[in-house]
Amino acid sequence: MPGFRPDLSDGAALLIAAGRLPQQTREVVLRRFESDATFPDLGGYARLRRLTRTAERASSERRREPLAPLAGAIDAAESLRAAEARRKLGSYRHGFTVNRRSFGAGVRAVRRARRDAVHLDLDERDLLFDALCRTPAPIVPGSAALAARRFVRAAAPVVRLATLHAPDAIADWVEGHRPPDTESSVFDDRYEVLLYVAGAVYDRVVDSRSAHSGELDEQLLQLDLATDLVQISADATALGDVWGNLRGAPGLADGARSGELDRVWNELVDRVVALSAVGDLVDAEDKRIGADKRSRSEVAASVDEQIDELVRRSGERELSIAGARRVAAQLEQRVVARLPGRSAQALPAGSDPEDDGDGPQPLDQAVR
Repeated sequence: MPGFRPDLSDGAALLIAAGRLPQQTREVVLRRFESDATFPDLGGYARLRRLTRTAERASSERRREPLAPLAGAIDAAESLRAAEARRKLGSYRHGFTVNRRSFGAGVRAVRRARRDAVHLDLDERDLLFDALCRTPAPIVPGSAALAARRFVRAAAPVVRLATLHAPDAIADWVEGHRPPDTESSVFDDRYEVLLYVAGAVYDRVVDSRSAHSGELDEQLLQLDLATDLVQISADATALGDVWGNLRGAPGLADGARSGELDRVWNELVDRVVALSAVGDLVDAEDKRIGADKRSRSEVAASVDEQIDELVRRSGERELSIAGARRVAAQLEQRVVARLPGRSAQALPAGSDPEDDGDGPQPLDQAVR
């Protein structure tokens, strides 16, 4: 995909993950998402996909680099990184599946969740975590791959000359270590691209200020973006699984079956394109009304900073309030003393009894 692509929000990741679950569990996750029930916060579900790739890359990429002179050292480094990624994934899995704050642990909490049809058993949470580990996210090359690509960029003429007489393995290695393209984002397959685009549209509409202003309610209330995203994820996942089965049995991939699957794929693409048009029009409305294009999380962070600044100045306000009240009390005493019919005994203590209150006051008394 052209351009840099940010990670999807946790909301979009949860909805896409729900599409990969069994029908009954999928409905429960969607009900939890649309209700007041919460999900554990792991600091961004997209990081789970990167850790999963790191854990899996050590075995899949091992010994695919025939020109690497330090193969043993590279293998050892990749193994350490994979072990660390697996350790983190295990920690995140435990923190997600047994989270008492989100899923509850008491008998009353479980009964209430079951009554509201939002309860997830432990095995269902495990399935949801596994689905979150497949959140669509751009592939970020590792440090070893970047170093190899820098070498290829610098030694490109020599490598091209060597490939004229070298085995095909050298050419394959060069092809797999091209310099990274900073102008595009790379994904695993077309299904992941489709789900990422759908999730990005969901984030654009949800984070839009104009969508929450009330002016577009008549149009946007006709859409259920959360349900649409879950259904797109379910169809794309099923389509990818069917194609995978056909690749394993080439004799079954005849023209009729392939044509039907291509038609389903085109329908999914058309559905995502239609939702993308909605996101584009919401963006245009944001620009028209001059709305702040920051996401709700950024707005919330800005508001929190302003609140913290106001709280830090509470001491100044307390001192100001005390000083104003003290001055008001002193002024009240002097003003009441000057009212007609008031005697000298009404004057504040310490005042000069010979002073009738009409003459000029000393400078220090005026300051006080």
